[in-house]
Amino acid sequence: GPVAPGNEVVIAAIDEKSIDKLGRWPWPRRTMADLAEKLSAYDAKVFGFDVVFSSPETTGTAGVDAVRRQMEAAGRNDGAMRELLAAAEREADGDQLLADALKRSRRAVLGYFFHFSPQGLAHLTEGEMAAYLASIAKSRYSGVKKEAGTSLLALPLRRAYAVEANVEAVSGATSRAGYFNFYPAADGSVRTVPLLVQYRDYVERPGEDDHLYPPLALSVLRKYLKSAVLIMVDPKGVRQVALMGRKNIAIPADPQGEMRINYYGPRGTFPHYSIADIIEGTVPAEALRGKIVLIGPTAPALEDLRITPFDTVFPGVEVHATVIDNILHHRVLTGPPLPARLIDAATVIAVGIVLLLLLLRLGAVGGSLAVAAMAGAVLGGHYYLFSRHLMVVDSVPPLLEIGLVSLALPVYRFVRQESEKRFIQGAFSQYLSPVVIEQLLRDPSQLQLGGSRRTMTVFFSDVAGFSSFSERMDSEALVKFLNEYLTAMSEIVLRHRGTIDKYEGDAIIAFFGAPLEDPGHARSCCLMALEMQERLTELQEGWRARGLPGIEVRMGINTGPMVVGNMGSAMRMDYTVMGDAVNLAARLEGANKQYGSRILISRETHEACGDGFEVRELDAVRVVGKQEVVVIYELLARKGELDDQRRQMLALFNEGVRLYKERKWERAVEVFSRIIDLDPADGPALTYLERCLDFQVRPPGKHWDGVHIMKTK
Repeated sequence: GPVAPGNEVVIAAIDEKSIDKLGRWPWPRRTMADLAEKLSAYDAKVFGFDVVFSSPETTGTAGVDAVRRQMEAAGRNDGAMRELLAAAEREADGDQLLADALKRSRRAVLGYFFHFSPQGLAHLTEGEMAAYLASIAKSRYSGVKKEAGTSLLALPLRRAYAVEANVEAVSGATSRAGYFNFYPAADGSVRTVPLLVQYRDYVERPGEDDHLYPPLALSVLRKYLKSAVLIMVDPKGVRQVALMGRKNIAIPADPQGEMRINYYGPRGTFPHYSIADIIEGTVPAEALRGKIVLIGPTAPALEDLRITPFDTVFPGVEVHATVIDNILHHRVLTGPPLPARLIDAATVIAVGIVLLLLLLRLGAVGGSLAVAAMAGAVLGGHYYLFSRHLMVVDSVPPLLEIGLVSLALPVYRFVRQESEKRFIQGAFSQYLSPVVIEQLLRDPSQLQLGGSRRTMTVFFSDVAGFSSFSERMDSEALVKFLNEYLTAMSEIVLRHRGTIDKYEGDAIIAFFGAPLEDPGHARSCCLMALEMQERLTELQEGWRARGLPGIEVRMGINTGPMVVGNMGSAMRMDYTVMGDAVNLAARLEGANKQYGSRILISRETHEACGDGFEVRELDAVRVVGKQEVVVIYELLARKGELDDQRRQMLALFNEGVRLYKERKWERAVEVFSRIIDLDPADGPALTYLERCLDFQVRPPGKHWDGVHIMKTK
């Protein structure tokens, strides 16, 4: 669990608050100079930059140069003017302002970064790389002791190909600097930090021992403790890294010179202070006095976020803080005292012998308990070493062996369950989402064969005018076109955990909420319908490019009680749904014809979805075969995705429907006409406009309740 760090290190954060107040990053060098002055005034003991000033700042001096040229062109080039411009140029030179502030502070440590391959170096010339190398020369290690016969070239060290460091004016302001590179493990987590990196110039010119460079954290500690660094190497690699001074600290490292980082918790473990607050002077004086202050980005937009065992968005600057605290308080993680391969081999042999002896004498239950006890003993022992002695021992080999050996116990159960799994796969793979099938395989008890009544959501879709459309294509092209359309739509159904009931020509029938319970079945179905319409728009572009006509797809969705299960005969069964709620969904799909809409949903579906979608209440109708009134809605978009024009149309439509129900035909005509001016293709507005014009001539009876009676399916 989280552990409290020491109180020596704090973070000066380039966070969202600072960016809002000081402007977008990178800030002018004058701002960074102000920060350095403020930190000095706060009496911070050391401050390190987890940023690099690798490009000269020219915006300020460029303005002065422009003024100088204008004055010279106007003939005003007297000594007073030249002196005034020179003073302005000094004041506008951000690089020099920052350099002067760092010199005055005498407590700054700069950062730089290495490139470890020639890729991505097209922007750097050999001259620039040489200049950058020269600028960090003062930061490299000098205390390297080699055992006789040791060649640094033969050691497994990190080797850099190039460096990008600070501009000359800034780098010359302090002798302390360090690289801030990290090397994630295979899973992306930053678990180690190299305590030294070798530069390629050393490789090209062997015989020089001064081309080893320190990380930012160690450079900060050198200044904080006023210590030197001693590195001892032998033919096997790095033997020791130590800070030597008034307080000697040995830093555990592997032969590659890498230190294991002991993280204390998630981001925010160390105190963070916004740079805007530091510059304004609102941070309490005791918060920074005598502290190590690390300056670096924490805002997500700046993308200096790392993955650690505690957190997936851990600021890089806080990794440096953790390394510093690990070293100061002797909390560095270590490996076992013996070589890792020897430890792994001995553990595997011991675990294997014990397991074989136990499993040969115990039954299935006893063997399972023995396996669990063995795994617990391994994990418990390794956890004890980690928590009490900060020692990391690889748990994978013994646990892997325990798992493999214990597979012999459930063989019978596995064989027995295979037949059940094959039945589920064969019965449902054609119309169930792979995710649903996987859940059924894990727990077949969730599947109830036969019919059961439950509240679900059902979906019907149909291609508008498909009969006339199909007459214009030959059979082979039609089949290819239809398969392409149905494949794209079916993928979306399954992705949203829907169950495909059947295809009827170009029509798709699907339902949500079976065979597995899904409390969000209505929402899933609506999301699926919207994604289908979006995907259809993409398909239209490809079809038009191939000379094929576009299509429109009408959809109906309803939520309600229905019967679901395997139905049919002994020779052929179909997993399907039946009931009035299913029939209503089919009627809603057909009702799109009358309204010129694309997706119609019932009030029950709308209420089940909650507030996650943009809809408009379209009408109250009596569909064919049903006497009760059904309130229908048009599904428009996900919540918040309507543009301004469509929002305006929605407000006008609601107003028009209100006037329509109040029998104010003329005013309703005006409102629906305004909608059509905005979008001449808005089917529902055209439908209501036609009704209002008809009612002006032939008003409905006095008992008219605003309900529209549908005469066709």
